Formats: sequence, structure tokens, C-alpha cells
Amino acid sequence: MATLTEFCKIEAKLRFTPVGAIGTGFRVDVPFEGTATSSHWEGERKVAGTDVVRIGSDGVQQLEIRARIGEGGDMVAYQAIGRGTDATGPQELLVFETANEDLAFLNSAIAVAVGGMDGNKLSLTVSLVSA
Repeated sequence: MATLTEFCKIEAKLRFTPVGAIGTGFRVDVPFEGTATSSHWEGERKVAGTDVVRIGSDGVQQLEIRARIGEGGDMVAYQAIGRGTDATGPQELLVFETANEDLAFLNSAIAVAVGGMDGNKLSLTVSLVSA
């Protein structure tokens, strides 16, 4: 059975940029910036990225995220896909890439993130999945 271990918490501010109606619903690009905290490093690290959100007629949001935590040699890039609704908030599956030796274990890890939104503020808890 899989277990979850908390990796980090992300707090970010979102900027909603509507693209408009598309064949599968409505698209909104959502650049975001904020901070990540973790027991794997001291203090806060900058988080920045973009979420492409496609909202279907049923209200389900399809999420595609590309982002990074930290800067320079401490940077961790990540990609995520997910789903969400206004009621559930985002639910995401993440994979990572980093050259940071202390965080190299992330290169073979997967994680899940769940969170909530309050206006343009996002809060996520990212947890590593292990067997």
C-alpha cells in the first residue's frame, strides 16, 4: 500500500488570464508566484510557474502546471497534471527535475498535491508517494 510523506507547502498568488472559449470548454492561463517551505531546506524558497486551466461544461478544471521551486543550484523544476472544481480545489500529480545533490531523490519521485483557493490565493500541500 502506498504511503504519503509531506514534502512541502506552497502558498502562491494567482493571476488569471482568460484565453477564451475553446473546443473543450474555456481556457484560462494562470501565472503564479509565491513561496515553498519544507523540512528539506531552511526558510522559504521562491515558487513561480504557469497553470493552464481548461474548464469543461461540467465545471471540472483540467490542470497542466510547469513551475520551479528555488533558484540557481537549488532549483527544483516540476510538472503536474490534475483536476479540480470550485468545491474540491486542486488535486495534482507531480514529477520533478533537479541538479541539486541534496534533493536528487526527487528525480525518481512522484508526489501528489491537494489544496484550496481563496480568491487569488492558492495553498497546496505536496506529499511524496512511496510504496
